[in-house]
Amino acid sequence: MDTLTDNEARQILERAPVAHIGVISDGEPYVTPMSFVVDGDRLLFRTKPGKRLSAIQDNPRVCVEVSEYDEETGDWTSVLIMGEAREATDGETVQRTLELLFDKYREALGSPLGRGELQPLAAFPRVIEVSIEEITGRASGGPFGVRTRPGRL
Repeated sequence: MDTLTDNEARQILERAPVAHIGVISDGEPYVTPMSFVVDGDRLLFRTKPGKRLSAIQDNPRVCVEVSEYDEETGDWTSVLIMGEAREATDGETVQRTLELLFDKYREALGSPLGRGELQPLAAFPRVIEVSIEEITGRASGGPFGVRTRPGRL
């Protein structure tokens, strides 16, 4: 495997449409997908009350993963973030999160002037901020003669 530079890892993180967040819930790992945005040294997302939010409130240490996969070549990249998650309650962060999410997912959501296209954002009332304390990335390839692919050594 090849190690990504910090800049390469951040580029992948910023363009990835979906991330997976790992939390500890009742002493067990719990991983869920999420839509998200990056704002400087923090990752922002919205969530509803439930198992993920309760786990973050009980133990704010989290791991976030994003990946890319090329179906033609089998090449993949993966980026991991380690950090602390907390609910953001200040109006500025909440508003910034909404603006960034809408900008990133504009094509999927449609126009804000349309018939209810913003409803998916409105249905998730809590904003979570994850500090990006550590970011690492890996890509298939490296010392092996044949690139590593999912399910192969």
